Amino acid sequence: MEGVSLLKPIVLAPLSRLRSYHLVAQPHAILYYSQRTTKGGFLIGKASGISDTAPGYPSTPGIWKEEHVEAWKPKVDAVHEKGGIFFCQLWHAGRASDYALQPNGQPPISCIDKPIASKLRLPFA
Repeated sequence: MEGVSLLKPIVLAPLSRLRSYHLVAQPHAILYYSQRTTKGGFLIGKASGISDTAPGYPSTPGIWKEEHVEAWKPKVDAVHEKGGIFFCQLWHAGRASDYALQPNGQPPISCIDKPIASKLRLPFA
């Protein structure tokens, strides 16, 4: 965070609300982030996938296509207009992802080929 100074010790941690459709951050997030912005406050955007193999949950945004970047710009602008600082949380869920979220149902990309043993199922609606 070189060159970034926080004027206040106020940080909004990333909150993944599962409200991004087709991997695109939606317009309603402009209001969401601007309502939580204070001058000098620091907001961390929701987890944004770095590739089509990155999602760990359904309805999360991406950041690897121009369409994704353009969708994020109004949210970042709204935070900046109120004097806030915005960072995007980049993520790749790795083996914690579900086959259903992967292109063509392929196994999730990970540094290990062993799946996570879990009975947890993702909320697909």
